[in-house]
Amino acid sequence: MTDARGLVEEFNAAWERGDLDAVVGFLSEDVAYCPSAWDGPAGTVRGRDAVRTVLASQLGPGPGPALGAVWADGERAVCEWAWAPAEDGTVLRGLDVYRVRDGRIVAKDVYGKITTPD
Repeated sequence: MTDARGLVEEFNAAWERGDLDAVVGFLSEDVAYCPSAWDGPAGTVRGRDAVRTVLASQLGPGPGPALGAVWADGERAVCEWAWAPAEDGTVLRGLDVYRVRDGRIVAKDVYGKITTPD
């Protein structure tokens, strides 16, 4: 059985380095990726090449979200994340939900919300 937690932790390390090739290397050929949707219904991107194109637009210069701990059970894993506070103090935070099969990520679903300062 694949260690989903370890796999997602390695994926996250590649993400934090901004290493697109390494990030994509963790994906299955038939991966399904459903990013957060802020302007309408969320769409699912399917296939490693199509997901690579989307992720390339998300990995870029500058800081990204702070990735938190990874929890896993069997083929499923979740990871918390949060962006630095915006000028108004709000924070975009959420969870990535992963499904792993045969040592690769076969699905990544992103859930996010904007929270106000306490």
